[in-house]
Amino acid sequence: MTKVRFRHRLEYAAFRTVIAVANAMPEVVAYGIVAAIGRLFFRLSKRRQGIALRMLRNAFPNRGDADLLRVGRIATGNIFKVGLDMMRLSSIDRERQRDRFDFREFEQKLPPPPFLGVTAHLGSWEVAAVGMAQFAGSADVVVQTFRNPLVQGFLERTRGRAGLTLHPRRGGIRGLARALEKGGVGLQAVDQNQRLRGLVVPFSGELARTGRAAATLAVRKGYPVAVGATVRVGTGFRFKGLIVDVLRVEPSGDRERDVEHLVREINARLEGLVLQYPEQYLWIHDRYRTRPPQPEP
Repeated sequence: MTKVRFRHRLEYAAFRTVIAVANAMPEVVAYGIVAAIGRLFFRLSKRRQGIALRMLRNAFPNRGDADLLRVGRIATGNIFKVGLDMMRLSSIDRERQRDRFDFREFEQKLPPPPFLGVTAHLGSWEVAAVGMAQFAGSADVVVQTFRNPLVQGFLERTRGRAGLTLHPRRGGIRGLARALEKGGVGLQAVDQNQRLRGLVVPFSGELARTGRAAATLAVRKGYPVAVGATVRVGTGFRFKGLIVDVLRVEPSGDRERDVEHLVREINARLEGLVLQYPEQYLWIHDRYRTRPPQPEP
């Protein structure tokens, strides 16, 4: 068990205070402030601007840098709102959530469990996980954990009330495998740089090390893979769930080739979503940080 230190208690008290203040504010004010902080962060961070500009040039080669920087700035403001979404999810009951979430595509397009759901850091992945849990009754999700055990415990409790079971990124795929074996739903965002054991496949015009765990599980067990996202509607706490495809593995007899093919197909679907909603994507993440050397032209 992680030892709870005095600084953990201070951080947790500050965290709960921020939640209380944010939830007490009018929605338009709270989201406006958070978006402004995100846009300011983008303006001040030349490094993040450079990362975003590189990816945006790949995605939109016919648009000028000034326009691309505008997209990156707006997108970063929207990404900062995801933290506020997380706070609002901890305090709003399920009935009130239904008024804010349009998950009709989940109901219309998702297969019956067990299946894997994969997404990108687009829109609000926090709300996407809650929507999947509402659709299936419960869901297991791989997430980045907090070092503060009090904050992590709070998130596990609040997400648990929404039907979510959280698993850490390191080794979390085993938790998804157990859930799927019991007929459940496993969720993961799969668009970040995978430093260890990642597959090298194209993403937005360049080779990138991409996580393979979800695809490997789908190929090994034959689970369908639903590719989608939950995007923000307007500027506040309203969302629409999207399912762009449900991929089913056709075994070729070569498992490694099947896994790579599935990873490529997932990437292609997610890229299409990002191109539709570029002002809601996490452009400031260095997707190519540990990529291999590019082939000579």
